[in-house]
Amino acid sequence: MIKYLALSDNKNKFQVNAVKKGVRFMFKKEIRKKVLLAVLFALTAFTVTGCGTSSETSGETPAETVIATEAETSAPEETTAEEASVPEETIAEETSAPEETIAEETSAPEETTAEETSAPEETTAEETSAPEEAGSVLTNAELLNMINKAFGMMTDNTFEGDCKTASDWDIIDADAEIQPDEEITPEFLISASMRATGFVTGSSSMDEILTCAAERGVILINDISAVDVKQASDIVDKAKYAWTHQEIKTEIKVELCDGVLDLTETIPAESVKIDGNTIEIPAEYAKDITEGTVYILPKNADGQGGAYKAQSVEENGATVIIKSVPAELQEVYKSISSN
Repeated sequence: MIKYLALSDNKNKFQVNAVKKGVRFMFKKEIRKKVLLAVLFALTAFTVTGCGTSSETSGETPAETVIATEAETSAPEETTAEEASVPEETIAEETSAPEETIAEETSAPEETTAEETSAPEETTAEETSAPEEAGSVLTNAELLNMINKAFGMMTDNTFEGDCKTASDWDIIDADAEIQPDEEITPEFLISASMRATGFVTGSSSMDEILTCAAERGVILINDISAVDVKQASDIVDKAKYAWTHQEIKTEIKVELCDGVLDLTETIPAESVKIDGNTIEIPAEYAKDITEGTVYILPKNADGQGGAYKAQSVEENGATVIIKSVPAELQEVYKSISSN
């Protein structure tokens, strides 16, 4: 009898452990509906292994056993509720975090957009003010400094220094009384700008200055009304352009050495034949050429010609053959000058 009760008790423990394992397995998966299946699994185990016999032996009724089973089953339900609530809170936290992140990410571009939008407005304001300053009227001091720098004249950037430099270069008269802080006049603007070019001088009349300025493209017409003091920088730039792009006509004067025979204007270029140091010309033009004579020939179609020194002269019928070498510069020219 004792062995039977011990065996029955072991069976009860095995059955209870089976129930607990089934319940834990189901709750770990967080599937509450399967709790009933676990209970049914436990009841089936009781029935198969002789649940009625063990209950009679222990003095408990099947109903009490079922109540005890339900009591044991209710505890895991609370645990399941707690376990289930944790994931819900976690999900809520995980869900709220992205919302905050999205809100922050959404607000950041708005601030950036506001800053980016304001920057061009400030730049536009600065760009708008620049032309107003450029179109303002210069003072006498500012104009002299501008002209000195434009034409490459040394200046110490003081009004006294600019006046001294301008006077040295005949931009203004040495005894001119100029008020540095007064606004420039059209007359002073065009006079100083054109005198800086050297096309006119201090003795030139205003009409002569205006005429020269119009001819050089500094102003449009020969009239003082064409001089806009608000365009002083443009007028100075045009005067500088006219000065740097002027056509320089230089007359060169040369004086030939004594005895040099210049045939450039007397002998036809096509009648001259040059082959290295051998030169053949018509005899009528070689009457004055002897050994040692320096003579100048015109350039022929091949670009040959220039100054030569005769070494030998040989008559050849209607022509003369002259053995020659190029002449040295000092053998040709006594002096060379320009004005």
